[in-house]
Amino acid sequence: MSRPRWRKLRRDMALAWGRTAMMVVAIAAGVTGIGAVLSANAIASREISRNYLGTAPAAATLELDRVDAALVEQVRAHPGIADAQGRATVTARMRIGPDEWRGLMLFVVPDFDHLRIATFTRESGAWPPPSGTMLIERSARDMVPSGPVEVRLPGGESRTIIVSGTVHDPGLAPAWQERAGYGYITPQTLATLGGGPLDELKIRTQATTQDGITRTSRDLAAWLRAQGHQVHEVQVPPPDRHPHESQMQALMLMLLIFAVLGLVLAAILVATVIGGMLVQQIRQIGVMKAVGARTGQIAGLYAVQVLLLGLAAAAVGVPAGTLAGRAYADVIADLLNLNLHSRAVPLWVYATQLAAAVLAPLLVAAVPIRRAARITVREAISDYGVRPETVSARLTGLSRTLLLALRNAFRRRARLALTLGLLSAGGALFLSGLNVAAAWQRTVDDGMAARHYDMEVRLAAPDPSLVERIRTTPGVSRVETWGRAPTTAGDVVSTYPDGGHGSFSLRGVPDDSTLLDLPVTSGRWLRPGDTNAVVLNSMAANPLPDAKPGDTLTLKLDGRAGTWRVVGTVREIGSPATAYLTKTAFEQHAGPARDLRIATSDTAAVQRVLRDARIESATLVTTELREAVDGHIFVLIGALIALAVLMAIVGVLGLTAATGTSVVERTREFAVMQAIGATPRTVLKVVLGETVFIGLLSWLTATLLALPLSWAIGNLLGDLAFRTSLPLTISPLALALWALAAIAGSALAGAAPARRAARLTIRQALAYV
Repeated sequence: MSRPRWRKLRRDMALAWGRTAMMVVAIAAGVTGIGAVLSANAIASREISRNYLGTAPAAATLELDRVDAALVEQVRAHPGIADAQGRATVTARMRIGPDEWRGLMLFVVPDFDHLRIATFTRESGAWPPPSGTMLIERSARDMVPSGPVEVRLPGGESRTIIVSGTVHDPGLAPAWQERAGYGYITPQTLATLGGGPLDELKIRTQATTQDGITRTSRDLAAWLRAQGHQVHEVQVPPPDRHPHESQMQALMLMLLIFAVLGLVLAAILVATVIGGMLVQQIRQIGVMKAVGARTGQIAGLYAVQVLLLGLAAAAVGVPAGTLAGRAYADVIADLLNLNLHSRAVPLWVYATQLAAAVLAPLLVAAVPIRRAARITVREAISDYGVRPETVSARLTGLSRTLLLALRNAFRRRARLALTLGLLSAGGALFLSGLNVAAAWQRTVDDGMAARHYDMEVRLAAPDPSLVERIRTTPGVSRVETWGRAPTTAGDVVSTYPDGGHGSFSLRGVPDDSTLLDLPVTSGRWLRPGDTNAVVLNSMAANPLPDAKPGDTLTLKLDGRAGTWRVVGTVREIGSPATAYLTKTAFEQHAGPARDLRIATSDTAAVQRVLRDARIESATLVTTELREAVDGHIFVLIGALIALAVLMAIVGVLGLTAATGTSVVERTREFAVMQAIGATPRTVLKVVLGETVFIGLLSWLTATLLALPLSWAIGNLLGDLAFRTSLPLTISPLALALWALAAIAGSALAGAAPARRAARLTIRQALAYV
């Protein structure tokens, strides 16, 4: 074999292997994305149910005046009740620094050895905890100081409690998210802290539906009132559903949609590459038909090639997707405070990945394969590979090299559209991920900016003298007294055991308040003199989904019903469902206001005043509220960006494939260019100019595509987190990063084909078949 033909053979083999590797990598990237999301979702969904249902969660919790063993036995015999146990939940505070306190939720359990409802498991330490000690939930290790812990109950004296071990309670959100501690104690320890009797009745019902549980709980509450007990609240959370399960499934669905999109783009890349190969081999197809090959035989030949590519990609993508899915499931488990008892991936996930790797590319590639296989001998022999007239033929006023690059880019408009789609889709998702992160940041910033106070102190009793002492503390600019009381929109609420998820409260606002400035979304804000008016915040859409200005509401306060008129709604970030009313109206219905909101530049000084005055209070610093809000989102943003990177890789590979095909088509054209004086450097500039132009065009297209995508994702996340959409936000950093990535990726994609084109001699190019 002559040297030129040997070189051509080596070049063709290198091109073939390069294209094969490119297609395998692209399909594998798409399969990896789908596998990661499906595997993580399958593991997390299975384990969240296993963890939560493993605690035998209470179907309902009734808050009474007192609960004793005799009452529990009577309730167990009540119609519709499967089991019952008495408990108590006490909100205390613990010292975490010389002048700093943090909330501590204490769960009081009378019998640790016979837990049947809302159970938890021991991880370390004595069981049950000896008197004067507590077990803490394992996620609270960083929230609870090491060593003896100084604890105070509202109205009680400070007592020191020893942490004797840890437990795992998957029915609770992680303590680091709620910025509080979780402790488990016996009634004897509660007594040493100055606490009262058990006041919670947790029940399991024979009914399993929400309506059935609600009816049974109402009947039980009526019976208890008839027995002389005060029923303060009936809590019926969604049956057998973890507090975060719905949000997790919605987010997983969104990630799956983008992973499927990534696979579709990979399949389009395969179709593009196969189409380029068919263009290169169109004359060979004509020869095959001339010697008797049938259309079905030719189509089958290329279909088998795509099938083998899919199998090779599955061999890479399925294990990679499984590993990525297990890693992401670990992250979800940490976020939701779960134990992963098994990381096994169901067989249907593997089958789905294999089917996706094989069928998606085959279906998309069927179009160019069918078109090429049906070509006639005459059409194949007369094909020249390029069209002389394009949309760009009328461009003028540009340098000749740039003009050639632009005309080449538009020469195959269908291929340009596919290439742009590949690269732009990855860019759009990348931009959307960062745009949503910026929108979240902006929303939380606005929410925190609406709070013109730096700390909130919840007192056990009103103390006007303390207000004056705090007001005169250096660094304090304003102190306001607010009211706060739990309420319900009916006789049954959907609050979970942590007291936060599903809670609803009334807040009494001073007439001259300047410490809260919430944007009004409909109606108006409160006015001095409003006696029966309420303003609902965003999260109030959970208990009151249809409430609007002009409606009349019935809200219960400690079992007493009151009628209120909705005068407005406001957008509030970082607070549970709240109905705002004037402080005067609050004190008429709920008693004296005793929460202090303080604007200060020195929170430690205020803490010292509270310490010196021996004031019983729980303190919330707004910086900790910000950390709790931010802790729920960035893993999702990271997952979006990871999928975007996979799609961007597919896009760059698509541009590489398209450029390589274009160079092959124009091999003889490059020979003519060099014959009339073009240098290899000119050829290099033409090819690189074409790819960089496509990269810049993809940046513009991705920016436009990212607008509706960012809006859609922002609506979903905002509704899940705050019951209000996130504002459409364009991140300048995201635009700059993707511009750099698009230019660098397109230049990299064009580098190899450009070098190959520049190295062709006139003789090699003219002899190329």
